[in-house]
Amino acid sequence: MAADDQKVRVRLVGRNGRRRYEAASKERLVTACLEPGVSVSRLALEHGVNANLLRKWIKKHTATRSLPPSSRPAFIPVQLEGAADRALSRQDSVATVDLPATCDEVEVRNPKGLQLFILRPK
Repeated sequence: MAADDQKVRVRLVGRNGRRRYEAASKERLVTACLEPGVSVSRLALEHGVNANLLRKWIKKHTATRSLPPSSRPAFIPVQLEGAADRALSRQDSVATVDLPATCDEVEVRNPKGLQLFILRPK
């Protein structure tokens, strides 16, 4: 590559000195940075761009291309049980525990993973 090809082409320099780069040059440089084993800092230095700016371009590039259009988040319908169903399920799940005189604590686990520790007051 020639020395002119190494530099990222500047499209516009504003009054404040801020540069606007050509999209094709940015794309080519970001693609080169995504190759395995490439030093982003070295490429930035070779192309006359600040390394932090180049990392910002890479982050923007990967963020816009990370989600394919088919994997957009979607709403999932949820069915809620009625108040009567909740009351019945509560009645079925009520339990009483009588601790024997020799037992100071009991551990109860249900199939859904709920754990309950019952301690006898002293």
